[in-house]
Amino acid sequence: MQSQEINNQRTTIDIFNNLNGFDDSIVQSVEELEIPSCSREGGQRSEIIRHDLFNSYNSLPESNQYQPERRFDVALRHIADKYEIREQFSQKLPLLEHYKIIIVCDDSGSMKTPVEHTNETRWDELCKIVKTILEIAVIFDSNGVDIHFLNRSPMLHVTDPTLIDEQFSIPPRGFTPLVPVLTRIFSSPEAQRGRDKKFLVFVATDGTPTDNKGNVNIDQLEDVMTRVRNAETTHVMFLICTDDPACVEYLVGFDKRMANVDVTDDFFTEREKVWKKNGPAYPFSRGEYIAKTLLGAIDPEIDAINDTP
Repeated sequence: MQSQEINNQRTTIDIFNNLNGFDDSIVQSVEELEIPSCSREGGQRSEIIRHDLFNSYNSLPESNQYQPERRFDVALRHIADKYEIREQFSQKLPLLEHYKIIIVCDDSGSMKTPVEHTNETRWDELCKIVKTILEIAVIFDSNGVDIHFLNRSPMLHVTDPTLIDEQFSIPPRGFTPLVPVLTRIFSSPEAQRGRDKKFLVFVATDGTPTDNKGNVNIDQLEDVMTRVRNAETTHVMFLICTDDPACVEYLVGFDKRMANVDVTDDFFTEREKVWKKNGPAYPFSRGEYIAKTLLGAIDPEIDAINDTP
């Protein structure tokens, strides 16, 4: 499978070009930014698209450059407000600066399954999650995010969310060959010791891994996770895209036995776990759910918010 290099074209107006110094008007401008939502046909609203915030900040004249912490603060405040992410989570997001984020999307045929109580499929929901992760990730890495699939070519260095709309307009099909995809990622030179950043691999799946003929190969996946993956340099976050625990029971064992591995259920199941531990009055927004999926494998405090006593 050939890697497909994505040359992203900027679709945003640099709203910071004429700013002199740091003031509250920046916050107001940033809060006006909107990211289009996914549709099942891959369409998008005729809203103003603003993306690649990190690069926008870096386009300031040299005399107006802010400290990196201040650039991050502006973008994070916008993200926290937009997605209702409380400080408990938002203050941890800068940890992502030390990681290269890689997303692995299960595009097998079962991802066309409708999500209960919604008009969307698992594939539709994953599209929205990936776009939100991208919006957060580009704050800390102007090179963008690598997005891999199980049955199609990867997208590399993605910063433009509209490219995700285009890719997700193609219906999912095929089996769940996680083993070869993760083997390539874990074996890459960037995943070895001595690199500037560690890997944070975000794997979204709704079932058991298979080979290209549909035969289940959980043992091979476990071997890749324990023998091919360097647990010191590569953290893995599994997102379960189903409410059927029997489909992904093997991941619970991974979470318990493997270092730097975390598993997050679908939003409604995860929220029930959080409420069971912290009480039904405990707030847990979809934005905090996505923050948990990103931080659970690298921060013990966030990892523990859904652990039962």
